[in-house]
Amino acid sequence: MYTNVYYQKRFWWLLLAVAGLLFLHLGAAPVYILDEAKNAQCAREMWHAGAWVVPTFNGDLRTDKPALHYWFMHVAFSMFGDGAWQARFFSAIMGIGTVLITFLFVRKLSTATHAFFSALALALSTHFLFEFRLAVPDPYLIFFTALGLFSALQYLQQKSTWWLLATAASLALATLAKGPVALGLPGIVILLYVVIRKQWWVLTDVRLLLAAVVYTGIAAPWYWAVHQATQGAFTQGFFLEHNLSRFSSEMEGHGGPFFVTILIVLIGMLPFSTHIASLAGLMRRKPMSDLVLFSLLVSLVYILFFTISSTKLPNYPMPCYPFVAVLLGYLLTEILHGNATWKKYTWWVLGIIGLALPIGGFVALGMEPETAPYRWWALGLLVLPVGILLAALRPQSKPGNAIAWLAGTYLLFNTFFLAIAYPLVYQQNPVTLLQPILNKGKNTVVAYKDFNPAFLFNAKNPGFRIQVFTDTAELHKFCSAFSAQNKSPVYIISRTDKLLELNTLPLLEIARKRDLFEIPTTVLLQWKANFEN
Repeated sequence: MYTNVYYQKRFWWLLLAVAGLLFLHLGAAPVYILDEAKNAQCAREMWHAGAWVVPTFNGDLRTDKPALHYWFMHVAFSMFGDGAWQARFFSAIMGIGTVLITFLFVRKLSTATHAFFSALALALSTHFLFEFRLAVPDPYLIFFTALGLFSALQYLQQKSTWWLLATAASLALATLAKGPVALGLPGIVILLYVVIRKQWWVLTDVRLLLAAVVYTGIAAPWYWAVHQATQGAFTQGFFLEHNLSRFSSEMEGHGGPFFVTILIVLIGMLPFSTHIASLAGLMRRKPMSDLVLFSLLVSLVYILFFTISSTKLPNYPMPCYPFVAVLLGYLLTEILHGNATWKKYTWWVLGIIGLALPIGGFVALGMEPETAPYRWWALGLLVLPVGILLAALRPQSKPGNAIAWLAGTYLLFNTFFLAIAYPLVYQQNPVTLLQPILNKGKNTVVAYKDFNPAFLFNAKNPGFRIQVFTDTAELHKFCSAFSAQNKSPVYIISRTDKLLELNTLPLLEIARKRDLFEIPTTVLLQWKANFEN
């Protein structure tokens, strides 16, 4: 039987593997995904302008997100220059930190064995690793939410002032990463725990006033500064549109049935989430420790909240992932100790999912003209079903061997998918393919109505902006005046569904590229007068 000391030593090798998975070829995939492109470009503009308060995208106020992740990217750009891996650098650091604090807190509150398997559940999650390789606010939200909630549990157990202040500071930083949801949902979790455990002393603890001061002192200054600097425009756009409206109504087509959030968590926490039924049975049979109960409450609150929210995105429930991992780590520990069993059907579920990925990848890559030549790379995903089969063949009397084989399989799969296959495929996106045309000489680039925001971040000049026209008459006037005064080309970026509106203008189509795995097709046009000259 492996001891706690054994798993404590093995954790540091696991953390090293996580660091490798997060940093390996971090900048190989271009900044192309919509959210990443907008967030990275906003940070780039703030860095280029030396601004720390008002976030802008393409020169205009951006009210989608608070500033914490912009500040981290600002620092990375200042240290290393601007680029894809620089924008993602601190996201990867947050991923390492999340795995680390999960292990350290669970070891303190439970055992090193439980802590190791909790960290392992996070380290094998492809969804978790993928998110922490993106230049988006969620890595910062997840880290500081986890730190705040773990600190809150320590405060509830030890009645420690320092843990209470750590909770307030962490949740304040989470609020600067995402907004009021970063305080509201943890607050619900803590209140439910207090009621269930009957810790009524918390409700009359005067130190909560001190915690409120710390929270407000960290979170409020920037919100007040940006409110003043934008004359309330940021406050109105962020709190009303990007918080209240996202919960009450579907935004940007990101809706779905109520069970979507549940599926996101179950798929996101593979491979061990296939044991959810065994986990539920174990928690019914055995009294729950404070850590297990608290982790269950975190998981349920986040999943339920985003289940009833009208807008649903894969990253929304991710702050509960460290606590879902704690629950899965608890089950794996009990399986290892013979107090729970590894159900055979879970191997079938994993095998079907593992086999579906290379088949689905081969078909999906073949359907896109730009990626069709790379569809055979999908065969590399066969490492997953083959590894799952080999793990399933391990003796059931030694579940530790099966877990080790499964862990090795997913580490290999995640390495291939995240560091090799994904960057290779996404280099075939329309922005990367068309950007060399736009980067030649001193071209003038404008847009008609819609354009892919990645064109901004991938431009060589951090001060590059794209003027957007919504009226063909104004576009005609601009291009005519520019061509009369200059000899450099005028390029117009738009979508193919806008070509009918542009057919009265003297434009020449240079190229069109469909957005990868999406419906819109980007089209690059040139003002014909420039072309003829």
